[in-house]
Amino acid sequence: SKAPIYSHALFVSTSTMATQSSADPLLQADDLKRQGNDAFRKGDIQSAVEGYTAALQNMPMNGGTGSSGKSNTKMMESTLFSNRAMCHLKIAETKGSSTNNSNDMQQSLKDCIEDCNSALDRLDLVGSDSSSSSNNNLRGKVLYRRAKALVTTSQTNIHSTDDDKEENLNAAAKDLLQLLSFDASNKEAAALLRAVRTLHGNMGGRLGRSRISRALDLLRGRMTNDTNNTIASRDGDKDMDNLTCLRVLQGSLAEESSSYADEIGRRGGVPLLLQIARRGIVSTSDNNKKQQQQQQQSDIDSCRTASIHILSACCSHDSFILKYAGRDNLPPSVLAQIVEEEASSSSNNSKEGSVDISVAAMALLIRLIVHWDNREATRYFASKIKEDGTVEDNVVVRAIDVPEVDASSVCRVAIAAFLWGSNGNATTTTTTTTTIGDSRAPRAALDLLSAWTASDLEALDAASDACYAPSSSSSSSSA
Repeated sequence: SKAPIYSHALFVSTSTMATQSSADPLLQADDLKRQGNDAFRKGDIQSAVEGYTAALQNMPMNGGTGSSGKSNTKMMESTLFSNRAMCHLKIAETKGSSTNNSNDMQQSLKDCIEDCNSALDRLDLVGSDSSSSSNNNLRGKVLYRRAKALVTTSQTNIHSTDDDKEENLNAAAKDLLQLLSFDASNKEAAALLRAVRTLHGNMGGRLGRSRISRALDLLRGRMTNDTNNTIASRDGDKDMDNLTCLRVLQGSLAEESSSYADEIGRRGGVPLLLQIARRGIVSTSDNNKKQQQQQQQSDIDSCRTASIHILSACCSHDSFILKYAGRDNLPPSVLAQIVEEEASSSSNNSKEGSVDISVAAMALLIRLIVHWDNREATRYFASKIKEDGTVEDNVVVRAIDVPEVDASSVCRVAIAAFLWGSNGNATTTTTTTTTIGDSRAPRAALDLLSAWTASDLEALDAASDACYAPSSSSSSSSA
């Protein structure tokens, strides 16, 4: 928001008024700035704001003469914005002591942040024309003031969501780290940065990876029919449907960061997502239950497919597999059962099997083969005498490689996929379209067998992604 236009008659001395027609605008602005500084030292913060505002209004429109003049103008403007930002911060601290002034406090914090933004914009325009020491000194003040305003906003704005708080704290930390990069001895900045990190720690369940944890909490509550789920009543989360929760997880993993996958694993995401993949999430409402079941079937299939996609994306990280996706936690036999059940449905008239679910399950199985197969499971150690006569202990003398993807599960999947719709008249329904003779399931089975029998698995790591592509005979498919 634009700063209000203040009357600055009180901040112009008699001598200045007599000569202002011929005086340098920068000198006039500097005189107004000094008057603002005097007011600030006396504790008259509002008058100081008016003084700095008057000085800004008195700045030359053309930015001064020559590169030096323009540089001095930008430095002066940056200083004035910085000083006014400090005033807004002081006003916010004063109003913060009264609950009746909450809105005024937030406005003052907003004004502070906007003035800091303007100050930094001017400093960026100065570039190397000004001495680096004076530039850094002013930049440090502005960064600290903006960081303090951001932290205060995150703590005092009752309308802020967890995501808003996270964004403000992250922005404050970024400002402080930048400040400390050229002023490492700044104790105030270091202390505020420690406070920011403490706030993250104290609110850890709701900040950091808050979107991931909240989405998992919502899904878990709905899977267990938890009607007292407190997560759903906060920050509008109750408006998030099941598929939206899963899309939140997928969106986080799109950054290809192992930390997001680790967050899902650490919060019990593997058994939860595997449970959704097996049976979906069904609404527990009693109203129009039969009609809801029909309307929700496509959503259920979409949720099942999305949950498998999420597991597959997580399993692209070795660290995730080692920690959370061992054979006991993510059994291939369960994926085989999913494909078999969908294939069986495709061959009768009771329910159409989902190609999307089956292809996703096979893609995940390929991921597991790439990272699991022929993993060394047993090692034998002994002492070894070196050429120089010394003895080296605990040398591996024999190792046994044990495939973790069992042949039975792979064969079950392949057979079910090759027999997809084998009655000859079944149509295959995806989440978005109905096609006849969809070849994606058999093609995915071929990719699976290729990965399972290949000696070099590195080139096959992308095969699971290829499984998501529609066949040439399909008009479209859901992602």
